[in-house]
Amino acid sequence: MIDSGASSLPDSGQRRDQAGLPNLEELRVALRPPGVPLPTPRDVLEAAHRVSDLVHAERYREARALAAAFRGTPAPAADRLALLRAVRHGAVLTDDAEQLERTATDIVSVLHRGGHREQAAATATVLLERGAWRGRPAPSTRDASSDSDSDSDSDSDGASAGGVSSGSAAADLDSATSAASGGDRALGPRRGRRRGEQISASPDLLVVVRALEQTTLPGADGARGGTVDPRRAVARLRSALSAVPSVRQQVLGDPETALRLHLAQALEATGDPEGSTTQALDVLDTIVQQEADTQQLRRDPLRTTTAAAHAVLARTLTLTHPLEAAHHALEALGALAEVDDPPLRVGLITQLLQALMAAGATEQASFTSGRLASLQRTLRRETLRIAPLLAVAAQRMHAERYDAAWAPLERARRIAREHRDHRSALEASRLAASIHERTADHPAALTELRRLAHEARWLADDLAAPAPERAEMVATQLSAHALALRRALDLGRTAIVREAAAAIERRARPEGGRPLLPAEQLWDHRVDARVGLFIAIGEALRREEEGVDAAAYEQHRREAMQLIGQVPAGHDERALSWAAYVDDRHAQMLADRGENRSARRAARRARDGWARLGRDEDVERAEALLSRLGAD
Repeated sequence: MIDSGASSLPDSGQRRDQAGLPNLEELRVALRPPGVPLPTPRDVLEAAHRVSDLVHAERYREARALAAAFRGTPAPAADRLALLRAVRHGAVLTDDAEQLERTATDIVSVLHRGGHREQAAATATVLLERGAWRGRPAPSTRDASSDSDSDSDSDSDGASAGGVSSGSAAADLDSATSAASGGDRALGPRRGRRRGEQISASPDLLVVVRALEQTTLPGADGARGGTVDPRRAVARLRSALSAVPSVRQQVLGDPETALRLHLAQALEATGDPEGSTTQALDVLDTIVQQEADTQQLRRDPLRTTTAAAHAVLARTLTLTHPLEAAHHALEALGALAEVDDPPLRVGLITQLLQALMAAGATEQASFTSGRLASLQRTLRRETLRIAPLLAVAAQRMHAERYDAAWAPLERARRIAREHRDHRSALEASRLAASIHERTADHPAALTELRRLAHEARWLADDLAAPAPERAEMVATQLSAHALALRRALDLGRTAIVREAAAAIERRARPEGGRPLLPAEQLWDHRVDARVGLFIAIGEALRREEEGVDAAAYEQHRREAMQLIGQVPAGHDERALSWAAYVDDRHAQMLADRGENRSARRAARRARDGWARLGRDEDVERAEALLSRLGAD
């Protein structure tokens, strides 16, 4: 059986043997910024590339000017459509309703005049559904004067980049929208066609066009504009891919490759890296096969062979196949030699750095980190600087340059706090806690762990987030509280132990609504919290802290044992381990207080529990305690 997609990748160990790490010269070339000024685009396809780059870099005015310059340049319909879609993306991101309407009109016109009348009708239907012509009079009621006004506005702006006159575009739109608004979605009669002859947009074609006309998907770069729920996008894109074979001849270009790439991005956004990897690899394999069949490089308006598919793989493979991820990041960066798009470039370098760190490439990661620290300053929007700053701080921490790590870490935390970015603030606290632990600054580590738990709680309570993300944040919150409880126990901070235990109880209680984590995991966290509080009260009693007495200590011990007795089915061994641990600690505390008789009973229970579990070292420790306590 031949594996395909993500399952065809070698495991991390195989990859480490089969492909070496990139050398410093490769990195130096890949991380080199583009030579500016960039050469002027020579045709409409290159202009479409450049406009897309400018839009992604949030240089919207330059994008509009470049599109206008190529408005009258002759070009194949596919290239013209790529330019128009890039312009429309900018209009969506800037919420420019007039530009969006003009561009939507030109998109329909290009399809209509290029002979793809079914796709034109379907596109008009979809754009009408999405309000591309919000406030536009119905085609049947527009008079000549309104057409004339529209022509004048469009010509004066010059940014529609349609390559056709506004009057002719409007006429094509009228024809397409008439079909779209009709019950049979038929395209009305055109000059040169027999009256009554109609072209219908089939349901399958509408499914494909709806998926193709999606403008943006949520991304790690926080891009503004219209966004699509990735979970719904996945369902829509799968349906569209199933419908492609029946409408392939009616659609301009290669819809399957574009849809598969969008599916890879949507799956990544839903937290399915394996599915995303499979789709991205399929995109690259398909393009390689197409180029082999035609013996020429594929014209690729969406540049799926370069940054797009490789960028997805650089992100999805970092944890499981870091060297593969690093090589894909380098491939994507290699395609940006003539692309001046700082957000895209910095995002790829950030992913490259994370992959190199995961692969243990210390020297390469240090070099990349230095370049990234410099390049992140080129980003116009502060929120885009958070991820690279955190990556630089993480690399410096791993290199044990703790003092140097604090500067980018605190800058990232400040930006996250100002923009209420709780996820980035969580990562900053996680990183800060690790640095404090490595430098043995335990009080500071405790502070960061409490911050981490706070941010995780906020994210876990976000009902708009998908259930898997909320479950991840619940697990993070519980783990952070558990670590804070242990650190507070070591530092003798009884009040903080109480606070952490109470927070764990609130989050993990069985009556707290629909659980996001398995019952046994929640039970284990609750037991951990109660046992930790029991130990903290015992230590406070030994230190003779005010407000703590033997009755409180015994109450907390009984509460811990009672919860241990409520073990979920199939976890008896875990319960036995907890019970033996409580008896062991109880015996030692009683012995320290001179209550030898009670201590011997607890020590015997602990010894018997450890023996049933086969824990020989713990049995020996319990036997030693019994020997020290003497006979009854």
